[in-house]
Amino acid sequence: MTRTKRAARKKKWRRLLLLGGIACLLAMGGHGAYVYVSLQETAKSMYVPIRTQKSLASSAPPASSGQQPLHRQAQSSLPQQESVPAEAQEPFTVLLLGIDERENDKGRSDVILVLTVNPQAKSALLVSIPRDTRTQMAQTKTMDKINHAYAFGGLQQAVDTVEQFIATPVDYVVAANMEGFAGIIDTLGGVEVDNQLAFTYADYHFPLGPIQLDGKQALVYARMRYEDPRGDLGRNERQQLILKALMQKKAALASPATLNGVLETMAKYVKTNMTFADMKRLVQNYSTAVSSVETIRMEGKGQLINGIYYYIVNPEERKKLIERLSAFRKLAEPAHSQLPNQASDSLEGRRGEQNE
Repeated sequence: MTRTKRAARKKKWRRLLLLGGIACLLAMGGHGAYVYVSLQETAKSMYVPIRTQKSLASSAPPASSGQQPLHRQAQSSLPQQESVPAEAQEPFTVLLLGIDERENDKGRSDVILVLTVNPQAKSALLVSIPRDTRTQMAQTKTMDKINHAYAFGGLQQAVDTVEQFIATPVDYVVAANMEGFAGIIDTLGGVEVDNQLAFTYADYHFPLGPIQLDGKQALVYARMRYEDPRGDLGRNERQQLILKALMQKKAALASPATLNGVLETMAKYVKTNMTFADMKRLVQNYSTAVSSVETIRMEGKGQLINGIYYYIVNPEERKKLIERLSAFRKLAEPAHSQLPNQASDSLEGRRGEQNE
């Protein structure tokens, strides 16, 4: 083969490789654009103008007391301002609500978790609030179970009541219908948790040690409390295990099919006051912000008042929680919590007529 022919062939292959590379880039760009549009549409469908203490969208009207159940709430236009924290690495707090809706019932926020991220400490603090905790409902003088706030005034009153109880500003709220929660777990291929209490509930057996759970099993695992000697406290810890297991499933979202399935489920069952811009900034600025998650709980005791079971948190324990949250948001290194992490609840608070 002559030198001229070899040069022409090399030139041809370089041109083919270049065209192939351009085609790959276009394909990747097309996929990226598809994902971007899907995320943007999902964010719009999930958005509700919930007012929080930290919200900059002050012009957004609060939710009315006649709010529809979570998956049937009316969609609202996005606010002009966004509620993202002003500083890129500023600590922020997310209220996570799991809404249990039943036939002919608006539902209740049976899962109440407060997640605070401190990027300077590369740590997150996860607090479970027992659903039967007795507290004052926001905008009223009524004392009731904290999970009833959603039934009385929808997401807005639920957020206001939790903020009032923890005396800590909430930046964002994410509320998920429990059936949608199960759907997300299934789409991600299930979750694995290290179970600390062997039990059988609703025809499912959960042995000690590492167990794999699908969506339905995870719901049953998170809901059980009567067979747990710690009652609500044990259930809260199992909910925390599932949430932390979900936080470790980020790699599964690399699959376009999985991501699309998660987005479809979220669009149907999840509501949040995050705008699409908020989500982008949180991913860009906080994607490496958490290397550890600390979980804490509140000491309290069960008590029957007028024949109704409540979880009573005394003022001293509530003050410790408020101080712990405040310190965690402010300090580069998290302060040591005075709240117990593993101690069991008092005998009086373990069991009782715990109304569903």
